[in-house]
Amino acid sequence: MPPTATLGLTSYRRSNNFKSVLLLLAFPVLLLTLLGGIFFAFGLLIGGGRDPYGPNAFGLLGIPSVLGSGSAADLALSAMAAYWPIVMGVAAVWVLIGYFFNDAIIHMATGAIPVTREARPQLYNLLENLCISRGLTMPRLYIIDTDEMNAYASGIDNKSYAITVTRGLLDALDGPELESVLAHELTHIIDRDTRLLIVTIVFTGMISFLAQMLWRSMRVVAFTGRSRKGGGAMIILVIIAAVAMVIGYLLALMLRFALSRRRELLADAGSVALTKNPDALISALLKISKNPFVQHVPSEVRQMFIENPESGFDLGGLFATHPPIAQRIRILEQLGGHAPDEPAAPAQPVAPGQASPWA
Repeated sequence: MPPTATLGLTSYRRSNNFKSVLLLLAFPVLLLTLLGGIFFAFGLLIGGGRDPYGPNAFGLLGIPSVLGSGSAADLALSAMAAYWPIVMGVAAVWVLIGYFFNDAIIHMATGAIPVTREARPQLYNLLENLCISRGLTMPRLYIIDTDEMNAYASGIDNKSYAITVTRGLLDALDGPELESVLAHELTHIIDRDTRLLIVTIVFTGMISFLAQMLWRSMRVVAFTGRSRKGGGAMIILVIIAAVAMVIGYLLALMLRFALSRRRELLADAGSVALTKNPDALISALLKISKNPFVQHVPSEVRQMFIENPESGFDLGGLFATHPPIAQRIRILEQLGGHAPDEPAAPAQPVAPGQASPWA
């Protein structure tokens, strides 16, 4: 592989480890920000810290005022100061759940099942040979029973590292193409991309869970509220829930920005370094691009796939998790690969006595 392809790989891996630690430290701060945003919106809607339908909001919530002004900002800061131990505890529990059960959570979300050597000997042999060539512990293998074509690597350590492929991928790719995909996913494990992705998925899942809990609570109030007073409270809850979901979505975007699309390009380069066959990866990417969308998999998990097509929420690629296939192929061509030529259109038969259009 040319020097430009390996340039900065060591610093990139260090950067991934640093981002993982940074996200672990930033997660409680993000949750506190979400909590503060909810209480700030609540304070604005009720006119500072006073509830028009009841007692002073500080007394109602049982929290001391930080600024003493009774403003919305005071209510937000007071809530953050009062509830930060609970937020830290929730964050710690969630991180522990993600650490010990990340593989089960991811495979449950995708519907992946473990595969044995006896069931897929070629798949096992290809991955085993790649691992032997680099002296790596072989990850576990999983298969998603779907016609779509995709693959992903997951895990945070040697005990949980795994590579998952779809049945459609196995049916569509030949040996060299499948090897190039496995090498791509193995590079994600080597580069610690999987650890960063797992941390991000766990955190965005927590934020989404909190937003959904707030929304469901609002719906319960909607069904139980009957008085005019309850109707006013309902409007307030609707607005607060909307604000909370917007804040949660923005925080999720911030976490997505922590991920670099460069990781896919480096994994492509790593595949070439392992297999010495850029043509096979080009061919595999072209096949995968025809049917990559695994519908039942959550969007947070699809960012782990070898290909994640752009959606309407990506704003023309601004928030896309993967570079376009065309760009990846151009870079693979710079590494010595060759895109297959477009098949020629079949010649049209010429009727007897009719001149050929090419005459």
